[in-house]
Amino acid sequence: MAKINKGLLSTTRQKILSILAKDGRKNLTDIAHELGISHVAVKRHIDKLIESGILRIQGNINPDLLSLRLILVFMEIIDEEHMRDIINKFKECPRMVLLARIMGGYNLIAILYAENDKVLECFSSICSIRTMPGIRRTEVYILSKLIKPKYLPIYYPPLKRSENTPCGRNCRECIAYIENKCPGCPSTIYYKLYKS
Repeated sequence: MAKINKGLLSTTRQKILSILAKDGRKNLTDIAHELGISHVAVKRHIDKLIESGILRIQGNINPDLLSLRLILVFMEIIDEEHMRDIINKFKECPRMVLLARIMGGYNLIAILYAENDKVLECFSSICSIRTMPGIRRTEVYILSKLIKPKYLPIYYPPLKRSENTPCGRNCRECIAYIENKCPGCPSTIYYKLYKS
């Protein structure tokens, strides 16, 4: 684990992180007023936090308001080689909200979103992270309501689209896609739910 310079997390920087966690759009002048320092000092602190990799300011989405369904998948991967392969295949998945190694009976967890129940059904069967080689067992849960946090880093829809999916599947050859049971991968030009 990389060592963090203790100066990066001064009391002032901790307060700035706390303020931005509540409202990432709060302007520098308001933060400065709240902390009793200049807006220039606030900007310097924020820049240092961003440069160090501690802070990233982004727009997060409330999936409930967009009627997005969230799926939680626990996986037990049989070995490190399969673990790396699965992580590399799915870390760029546009529906992936969280992908993390965990300790315990399972060793990988994923949270993904689905646009509707049809997509949710495809996730559970045809186009699923659960069907990858090297997975010994899985447990899947549908999240019914987010309590905290209300907002998640969901790239919906992704800005970059290409012909191929990040995981290597081909939507145009998929029976669920052909029969209109699945809109396809949001990262492809074949995705059927894009609005012009």
